[in-house]
Amino acid sequence: MERFKKYKFFAHLFAYPERKEDFFKGLKEFYPFEDLKPLEELQKVAFEEIQAEYTSLFVANFPKVPCKPYQSFFESQTLMGEPTFRCEKFYRLFNLETGKELPDAVYVELDFCAFLIKLKEESPYGEDKGKLEVIFREFFKTCVAWMERFAQCVKKNTGLKPLRELTTLFERFIREEREKLGV
Repeated sequence: MERFKKYKFFAHLFAYPERKEDFFKGLKEFYPFEDLKPLEELQKVAFEEIQAEYTSLFVANFPKVPCKPYQSFFESQTLMGEPTFRCEKFYRLFNLETGKELPDAVYVELDFCAFLIKLKEESPYGEDKGKLEVIFREFFKTCVAWMERFAQCVKKNTGLKPLRELTTLFERFIREEREKLGV
């Protein structure tokens, strides 16, 4: 359950915060760490400032957006590149669609990881658990391993200390997952 919560928490953290109540509700619901200080500090920041920071980091900034939250951007400096279609193939295995979101968005990929973990946990069949673990490992290797570079970019470019602290936890988590999976 802890891995599931971490993936869900970080998916919420890196999705654009449209509504204050929903943003903090999702973060609180899935917060997986004992030390509440980073989350409490983030809640003290004016919500409009958080939105402005996300816009500056991930959406629009001059002369360029430093950390576009898409795998294609980190691999080829473009949007809708090959990673978009590689990730989409995994979602199709489960008849999932990403709606208006690009399939290689960091928060979409993290949410899919949480989905796979939950599916594996709830499966009563050992054979299915094994297959889901193989799919998870391949998805991680194909679509998630780039996120350490994303985390480094956010840490370098954010002006919000709590976001930097939470991103450090994210970077550590992704590194631990990569090492555990051997990818």
